[in-house]
This record gives sequence, C-alpha cells and structure tokens, in this order.
Amino acid sequence: MKPKLILFCLVIVGLLLRVIFINNSPPSLYGDELTITLDAYSLLKTGQDQLGNLLPLTFSMGAGRPAGYVYGSIPFVAIFGSSALGIRALSILSGIGIIILLYYIGRKLFSGKVGIAAAFIGSVSPWDISLSRGGFEAHFALFLVLLGTYLFIQAKNTPVFYIISALSFGLTLHTYPTYKVSLLLFLPLLLWYQGDLKRVLNNYRKYFLTGVCIFIFFSGLSLIQTFTGGSEARFLGINIFAQDKLKDTIVQKINFERQITQLPQSISKYFHNKPIEYAKVFSENYLQNFSIDFLILHGDRNPRHNMATMGEIYFIELVLIFIGFIASWYKEKRTKIFLFSWLFLAPIPAAIIDTPHALRSAFMFPPLVLFSAVGLITVFNHKNKLFSVLILMIFIFQFIFFVQKLYFLAPKEYSNFWSYSAKLASQIAKNNKDKFTYVILSDRIDNIEFAYPVYAKIDPNIIISQNQNKTLLNGSKFKKFDNIYIGYIPESRVEKFIDSLERSMLYISSAGDKEFLSNPELIDGLDGQKALVLEKRALSNE
Repeated sequence: MKPKLILFCLVIVGLLLRVIFINNSPPSLYGDELTITLDAYSLLKTGQDQLGNLLPLTFSMGAGRPAGYVYGSIPFVAIFGSSALGIRALSILSGIGIIILLYYIGRKLFSGKVGIAAAFIGSVSPWDISLSRGGFEAHFALFLVLLGTYLFIQAKNTPVFYIISALSFGLTLHTYPTYKVSLLLFLPLLLWYQGDLKRVLNNYRKYFLTGVCIFIFFSGLSLIQTFTGGSEARFLGINIFAQDKLKDTIVQKINFERQITQLPQSISKYFHNKPIEYAKVFSENYLQNFSIDFLILHGDRNPRHNMATMGEIYFIELVLIFIGFIASWYKEKRTKIFLFSWLFLAPIPAAIIDTPHALRSAFMFPPLVLFSAVGLITVFNHKNKLFSVLILMIFIFQFIFFVQKLYFLAPKEYSNFWSYSAKLASQIAKNNKDKFTYVILSDRIDNIEFAYPVYAKIDPNIIISQNQNKTLLNGSKFKKFDNIYIGYIPESRVEKFIDSLERSMLYISSAGDKEFLSNPELIDGLDGQKALVLEKRALSNE
C-alpha cells in the first residue's frame, strides 16, 4: 500500500497545483476556450453547435476543430457553467490522469520506484501544469494516447484492454490533429514493443481484431471529416509546405544559388532544389525540439502554452535525463529502443508545421519524464547522498521560482495573451447596458464576439440565430444581444456612426481607436497598458 499512498499524495499535490487560482490565473478565457465553451454549452442545451449544426464532428468556429474536447467538456460545462473551471476541468483531470499513467507506465517499463519518481516529476512539471491550466485539446489528447499505450501494453494479461485501448487511440484522432501523424508513427512501434503478435492472434484473436476494427472505424471517420468537415483546414494552411513567405524565400535562394554556382545547370539542380531546402527547414524545426532554448530556457515563448515562460522542463531535469539515458542503456534492450524511438518520433508532426510548440510537441513529454525518473532513482540509489541532496535542493529552488511566476506575475504580465480586454469589455457592457439605449462593442477587441456571449451567459438559441442572421444597424451588420451590438465599424467612420445614433450610446473598442473619437476614456488592463477606449453619448431628453 505504501506506493499507492505516495501516489495518492502526489495526485493531491498535482491537483492543487492545477486548480488553485484557476479563475484568475490565467485571468480570462482566450479565443479557443471561448469557442469551445459556446459550442459545448450550445450542444448541452440545443444539440447544435453555435452555428446551428446538429451534433457535428468538426466545429467551424474552431477552423475545423475536432470533436473530442468539445463533447468531453459538456458534463463540466453542465456542472460549472460557462466558466473557467467549466472549460478547463477536462484539461485539469487530464493532467491528473497523466500523473497516474506515468506511475503505471514507469512501473511497467522499469520498477515501482521509477513509477513513483515519474509521477512526482509529472505532478510538478512546468510543461504539464501549464497545459493543465488551459482548455487545451492537445492535453486531453496526450492523456488519451497515454491511456491507450498503457492499456495496450497490459492487454497481454487482460485482453479486453485491446478494445479499450483502441477506443482511446480512436478518440485521440478526434481530439487533436497532429496525433493523426503521431499515431501513424507510434502504433507500429508500440506493436513491436509488445511483441509476439502470433501468440496474441492465437490466444486473443477476438479481442485484438475487435480493437483493430474499432480503430479503423475511428480512422475512417477522421478521414471522412478531413474531406467533408474541413478538419485539416488549419493544418493545411500552416504547414511548412503551405507558407507563402517560406515558399518565396526558398525559390529566391534556389534561383540565386543556381545563377552563381560554377557547376553546369544540368548538375546544379541536384544540389539546389526544393526537396533539399524543405529538408533543411524540417531538420532545423525538428532539432530545435531538443534545444536548450526550448526545453530549459524559454520554452516555445508563448505565454498561453508556457505560462511562466521558463522552459518546458526544469534545468536539473537535463542532468537527470542524461543520467537516465546512461542508466537505460544497460536496461532491457526492447524497453530502451522503445523509449528512445518514442522520444525521437514525437517531434515530427510539430516540425512539419513550424518551430517547437508546447502543444504539438507534447508527445515528447512522457519519454522525457520517464528518462528523468530513471535518472532520479539512479541518483538516489547512489552511495553519495550529498549529490542526492544537492539535486533535490536545486529541484525545490526551481519549483519555487516557477510557482511564484505562474501565480503572481504571469496573470498580469501576459493577460493580453488570454483576451483579457474582451473579458473587461464584456463586464463593462453588462454593467452599463441598462444605462444606455445602445452599447456598441467593436470587434477590434480580440475575440469579443465570443467573449460577450460567454461572460453574459446568453441563451444558445439567440447565439445561433445571430450567427445565422446578423442585425442591421445604420448600414452595418452586428450580432445583437438585447441592446448590445457586436460588430465592425471602419475606423474612419466611427465618429460619424456614433453621431448618427439618435439615442444614448456607449461605444467600447480597443485602445487604438482613441484617435478617431472626440471624447475618449481610456481603460487600463491588468498589465498596466491601455486596453480599451470608451466613448459615451447621453442625450439630455433621456
């Protein structure tokens, strides 16, 4: 019972780190969280998404977002409402599930001590804590793929796990797009690691083939959504082969090199061409996933994915991972190859798209933790306890630094990354809607068209109606919720539009609109910067 008690304590610690101040850190919901909330709440109340589509498998407001996180969030939105906890609960629980799975996978691959060490590192990991505190589809997908992996490995002893594992992998395909590539690379490796396929087919044919059929069904469904639901629209627009700027740079480079080379043109084309240049771009992107800058110093530099902007793992983990590599070298050969291959396959989908990305590269996280856990146990088993104490002290020091930045600095410093202006504008509109005939919210406020319906808890039927048929006001189209109008007014026409309204009016826009207004009132954001501008018109006869 002792390992289970330790695991329970680590889960409690992990839960606290992921839940504490969840409504204020991050300080608001960003665009993807807002659209997921609207879709989940609309499905709960009407069976339709916010555009009126009945039980869709891809969501247009998320640029072809897969269904997994939206449907998975419905129970939590039902319990907690359209709130931060409502949309982040699934990601928080995914983090807790990942801690538990790291324990069981570590125990299965190495030992109970390594399992406990893996759970400990996972519970305090900057990478996983950051992903747990936002409504990230990639984090739920990481939990699903880890669950599928553990169940598949265990299926030799409990064959019904082949079916549940296939279900988990199938749901992964419908949760985050890059796992369509990751699973294509990873599943053959997992099948090889389990080994003895002939014995499996002889003894557990029914369970194994049922699992295969389930996974094929989900794969086929995913393929259909690719062609009919636009589920790959965003990927097709951002991968390295579709980026116009990169295309132009490569073409110019090739033309220049072919012009100045002293090789004959018939030969130079084999040295200067698009395949070679794209291979260089891919290789650079891939190798950056293993860089000190990404892993230790700055992470992917996006405060939404990496809330403390410190790096994805602690510096001391680099030492532990190195020790873990060395120690793993002498372990069972199949386990060694499996973990090394997992780690080196994981960044491929991210490299196809761009530089390292905490969400797309998250499949690297489990093998890094497992190597780090092996290193930690190796250190603690060493006769020199002074080294163990030093490692622990550095770990604690880095953890304290991470926590203070995560909870006390990042929420204000990076509030604009979380569409805080939209939350602030929504609150001002709600508080003043009864004081004015018109309240105009400019869509130059990032994500305001999704933020106001969420924070004001607008009836999904009204949202669907306004998404399908906008309201016309003085020649401009708006989404209308009571006397709140959300839409676009050209900067040059703002003052004229305001003057044309014959009743009292409150206009709210981004701070940049101040130069187009006659009597602007500026509002600060959490970071001390000007976030919003207000213009009020009250008529004397009202």
